Amino acid sequence: MSLKNFPKDELISVIIPCYNEAQNIEQTLKEIYKYFDEFVPNYEIIIVVEKSTDNTLEVINSSKNQKTVVLENAKKFGKGYSLRKGICFSKGKYILTCDADLPVDIKKYFFPMLELLREDEMVAAVFATALAIKTCRKERGFVRSFVSLIFFVLRQLFLQFPVSDTQLGFKLFRADIAKKCCQRVNEDGFLFDLILTDLMLNAGYQIEEINVKVVERKIKSSVSISEIIKTTCKFCKYILFTRSKLLKECTKKGYDK
Repeated sequence: MSLKNFPKDELISVIIPCYNEAQNIEQTLKEIYKYFDEFVPNYEIIIVVEKSTDNTLEVINSSKNQKTVVLENAKKFGKGYSLRKGICFSKGKYILTCDADLPVDIKKYFFPMLELLREDEMVAAVFATALAIKTCRKERGFVRSFVSLIFFVLRQLFLQFPVSDTQLGFKLFRADIAKKCCQRVNEDGFLFDLILTDLMLNAGYQIEEINVKVVERKIKSSVSISEIIKTTCKFCKYILFTRSKLLKECTKKGYDK
């Protein structure tokens, strides 16, 4: 199947969580609209906006098209909360989750990711991965590269995922699998992606990866040292106490298929 023959009855949902993204979201929407309007006949954009301190919501409302739905959170719950809310609200057969700064060239990578997802029904998702760049201090700054490196090491040591990168904000899911699994993820923060990945793999599904080149737009990281410490503590709690119970519950209830 080529881009020119994209099925008209196949809805693609794009979910974008937003918090203080006034500097990025307008350009991101322009790029997504330009690509999807040309190649994807049937799509919806779902933007989930956290209670921001800048004018993110105003920028979105002045930039959105008629296929865009804006969901507002009453306060800052976390990225995971916004992703889960968007996934549950979506109606598409496939779901693309995308960071508000659009870290990946959608024109180059969306369709190859979709083809990988179509090839095998047991493939639940395709993740964009750029671990070498993400852990490079020169490319991304000390804080963001350090965080990426820490979580790669922790994942490999304790989870041994057959996936190198769970945190890059550009992932394509089969909607039915994503909706089933995300309902069991009791995490509102940055660990949402990791736990969702864990549940899908535990259910017997596969996750493919595609190497990408990251497009960096932000000059400074929005991740604070306190958030790093908090997320690291949550990860340790998940590994030591929560994970085994969660996986047993999902298996016992036949939730995986």
